[in-house]
Amino acid sequence: MDASQHSDLADSKVSEKAWSVSDQMLTPAQWASGSSGALAALALAYAIWLAEPRLIFGLSCVAFCAMAAFLVTSYTNQARQAVVIPILWAGAALGLGSLEGGTSGVAFAAVVWPLLAAGAAGVALINGISASLCVAATLLVLTPLLPAMPSLTGSSWVLLLPKILVYWISAALALAICTRAGGVIQKVRQASRDQAKQALDSRDAAQAETRVAQAETQDRARFMAEMSHEIRTPLNAILGFADTMREGVFGPLPKGYEDYPGLIHTSGSHLLDLVSDLLDISKIEAGRYEVRLEDIRLDQFLFEATALSSGAARSAGVQVRHEVGLPMTVRGDARAMRQIAFNLLSNAIKFTPKDGTVTLRIRPDPSRDQAILEIADDGAGISPADLARIGQPWAQADNQSRANSRVVRSSGLGLAVVKRLTELQGGRFWLESTLGQGTTAKVSLPFANLVQPTA
Repeated sequence: MDASQHSDLADSKVSEKAWSVSDQMLTPAQWASGSSGALAALALAYAIWLAEPRLIFGLSCVAFCAMAAFLVTSYTNQARQAVVIPILWAGAALGLGSLEGGTSGVAFAAVVWPLLAAGAAGVALINGISASLCVAATLLVLTPLLPAMPSLTGSSWVLLLPKILVYWISAALALAICTRAGGVIQKVRQASRDQAKQALDSRDAAQAETRVAQAETQDRARFMAEMSHEIRTPLNAILGFADTMREGVFGPLPKGYEDYPGLIHTSGSHLLDLVSDLLDISKIEAGRYEVRLEDIRLDQFLFEATALSSGAARSAGVQVRHEVGLPMTVRGDARAMRQIAFNLLSNAIKFTPKDGTVTLRIRPDPSRDQAILEIADDGAGISPADLARIGQPWAQADNQSRANSRVVRSSGLGLAVVKRLTELQGGRFWLESTLGQGTTAKVSLPFANLVQPTA
């Protein structure tokens, strides 16, 4: 093969590679950065027409960094994107923050751009978290040094340009994250369909249907297990941001923003609990929750749950009273019982009004060789119609939330987890309630092979 043939072969490979790249659709991260850069460029052109230097500088940073992020996501690998993408979006956030004096107005919301961009591009979230923290610290430090925006000679709506960019870019990055998550779900579903097709080819219809159900359950459990870290990491980052702002690490917050960190932390904690319950119920339904039965003291888990819930009880103004009696040993799983006691006590405290009482009891049931754990509250109670649904995922009693104004509407997963864990240990969970008088949650477990008290 001569030199001309080598050259023709190389040219054909290059052109084939270029065609395959140009034929690909834009990824969610490319669409978000490209559309954001285009909008920032339009705003920059208008700022140049107004001849306002500070507006030109800030919009130039946003437009340049957004377009550079588009090029990086188009022509570099994941390793380089993990470093460059958060830095570029940090520069865009600093440029926009300089337009409104750093922490005043909605421009401060741009500090989450590096974190959102990392999630949209599918790179390490820790880099996005670090870049967001650096942007927040920089803006808080430079706020006193930035002069106020001068009066512009153009139309009055030009002052809305920073806000429009914040809303557009934040929404575009959030939509890119949702689209990417949808792609992951679609791949999981496609894998399930492929496995189902193989089962249909090798077995009869009944066996294939069983294989499909098992494959979907396993894929869902695998998806939840793999995504648990991706879900919890940004939630913990949000809680960390809220704590940093609430404690004033980088200085006091501007007037009017003092209560926001506490609200963010409360909502984030509620969402983190919801994610934990969702992962637990998924593991149980998928058969991946392992129970190790042993002889355990039932009363010790009540005391542990009381210690863990003492802060919540004090904040709610609820008194926790013990009527435990003699110690009893049952056959159960220590980890599961610890979660059961904590979930039931937390639920009782949440639905008990201020100055109310939650009572903990342990009593034997010799006729069935069982010990019964009871946690009773004097809250609003549950109607018979709602009582029949409690214990199923997403089932809730509406009258409890209406009767207690401080209750955040729950997901209904906590008691579903309790019911599943109790049944895995060979026990039984049920509720007894009267409207206006309160609710008692009961868990029965078999005695261990020891002599148990009869009174």
